[in-house]
Amino acid sequence: MFIIAIFFICLVSTFVIQGLTNSYNQTVLDRNRMDWERTSEHVTFIKAIVANNVLNATFSNDGRVTLHIVQVWLSEFPDNKYSSANWQIQLYTSRYISSGETVNGFGFFPDFKRINVGGLGSLTSLSGLTSQYYKLKLVTERGNTFECQVPWPPEEEDGGPWEGNTYAIIVADVSENFQYQDKRSSYHKWSTAWLKPSSTSGDHCLYRVKVRNTTPLEIWIHSDSFMFTQSYSSDAPRYIVAEDPTGSMVDNPGYPTPYVNNSIKIPARSEVYLYFAAVPPDPYNKGGSTQVGDWQKDLGNGWYQVAYLITFHFKDEDMRRIITLPAQGQFIY
Repeated sequence: MFIIAIFFICLVSTFVIQGLTNSYNQTVLDRNRMDWERTSEHVTFIKAIVANNVLNATFSNDGRVTLHIVQVWLSEFPDNKYSSANWQIQLYTSRYISSGETVNGFGFFPDFKRINVGGLGSLTSLSGLTSQYYKLKLVTERGNTFECQVPWPPEEEDGGPWEGNTYAIIVADVSENFQYQDKRSSYHKWSTAWLKPSSTSGDHCLYRVKVRNTTPLEIWIHSDSFMFTQSYSSDAPRYIVAEDPTGSMVDNPGYPTPYVNNSIKIPARSEVYLYFAAVPPDPYNKGGSTQVGDWQKDLGNGWYQVAYLITFHFKDEDMRRIITLPAQGQFIY
């Protein structure tokens, strides 16, 4: 009986140890699953603005699990420096968002309760806002927080830093970005220059190209900018000339109106036309018979590359910059 008792004690101990081990392993698995779910949460904000004194935010759940948003923090700031908040409020909400789901109008609908000392307020929307600058923080049931400033995406400040991730000046990608006028084929009307009849120097051909300032900085164009038309055997550069939206310059009996240095400004993230017509000085003229400053003629019929060399400087900057824009095709017949 003593031996049987020892056997049962060992057997019971084995079951107890096995049960505790299983319980521990299950706890570890649950903890690992919770950690995985917490790290798998992610929110991407798409837009957040205050319109008619109501917050309207759009964001997507691009994580791998369903989100449960349980709290919202909203802070108001007097300006876009976001340095010292006017006030901050905490609100309760309960919003489930499936993986891949996009939420629109967050803040517009009465889905929130103000968390006060000792209780919750009544249902309300995120309205009655008197500023344009806020910070919105979402808190999930798993303890993650996701914050964005309002407005979102962040505002660009004129004169602010330029990241330089593209050309400072580009040719605007619109149908009327490259046009011409002359006295013979397109008199007092702007026509597309991608496909055009050949113009002689006596036809007074005036080209214009629409360019875009991609930066948050003001740009000023210099007088030695020019347009370059080239084939495998010949070329025809044209210097920049004065602005002429109407094309009245083609009626000038002599030379095209010269460009006055720094007279064309391209505001931040804006578009303007640049005008080209004049024969440039050497070395671009290559000692040709056409007088410098006269109307430049088109080359013979056929396909040509049209490119631009633009010299400019940013506002309040002494350094002169030079860029060449990618060449595009033109057919003259």
